[in-house]
Amino acid sequence: MKLHRKGVLALASGVLFALAGSAFAQDPAYPAYPHKTVTLITSSGPGGGGDVFLRNLVKTLGPKWGINFVVENVPGSGGANAMRRIVEGPADGSLLYGVSTQHVVVTVLSDPPYKYTDMQPIVNVLYDSPIFFVRTESPFKTLQDVVKYAKDNPGKLKFGAGTAASIDRMVVETFKARTGLDMVVATHDSGGQLTLNVLSGAVDIGSGDAQEVQSQVEAGKIRILAAVMDKRIGNYPDVPTAKEQGVDVTATGWRGLVAKKGTPPEIAQAWEKAIQLVLEDPEYKAFYTKNNGIPAYLPAKDFDALTNKFAADMDKFFTEMGLKKKAN
Repeated sequence: MKLHRKGVLALASGVLFALAGSAFAQDPAYPAYPHKTVTLITSSGPGGGGDVFLRNLVKTLGPKWGINFVVENVPGSGGANAMRRIVEGPADGSLLYGVSTQHVVVTVLSDPPYKYTDMQPIVNVLYDSPIFFVRTESPFKTLQDVVKYAKDNPGKLKFGAGTAASIDRMVVETFKARTGLDMVVATHDSGGQLTLNVLSGAVDIGSGDAQEVQSQVEAGKIRILAAVMDKRIGNYPDVPTAKEQGVDVTATGWRGLVAKKGTPPEIAQAWEKAIQLVLEDPEYKAFYTKNNGIPAYLPAKDFDALTNKFAADMDKFFTEMGLKKKAN
């Protein structure tokens, strides 16, 4: 019932964002665009990282650009449902997909009917701040506490992550392999669902993005155990990285936009200019700084290169981990 209510609230929020966009005249610094209503889809459920990213982006971008943005949640099948929605939709800039790395991972790891290569990168906006987190009452104070518990109690540790195609699931599988632990990896369809299960104690520890649990950290209900990055998170300088705690695991995640292959280059060019402007907007900058987003503007060409390199790296990773058969 709670998830249903969240879905209703998320839909209402999408309507409100659309209305907000129509209530303001376009800032003349922003480029012309062929559509006044644009749908942005996310494979995240309400409260997940992709959902939070898009809703907060358009909260600022809609009024500035004079566009009615509608955010639509299309979860399920590890992002395959969202890819289908894009590839079977128009290639005119009226429908875009807010992505992290999931659409690439699901393509590399399985054989979905539509692949990341059926879409084209438009622009990247932010990099994520991946973390491991626990409820405040958890007995785990460090990552080594988690490792020790799992070694002393084989098969009992429940480590929550996203779907098989998510970057946080990949991080958990890497953690499991490199520590040699016997533990349960609990799959979740959204970051919001995972956070609820960490809070309730249904899982012992979760893997996600710092922005997904920001409000719970502020409320004193969630504690970040480790930054899964090469360096500590700016807003949490006292939280050591996983590497600093003796577990060599890091993650790379981004937040960007893709569209159906064949979308005119003018669409990407307009988005490139708009994203550069909104990243400097005080309102949006305050949001992503507070929520641990790292500004990472990449034009379409560079975003495409990043995507292809990541796909090659993931293919190698999954093969080495035994999660994908070696090509003949």
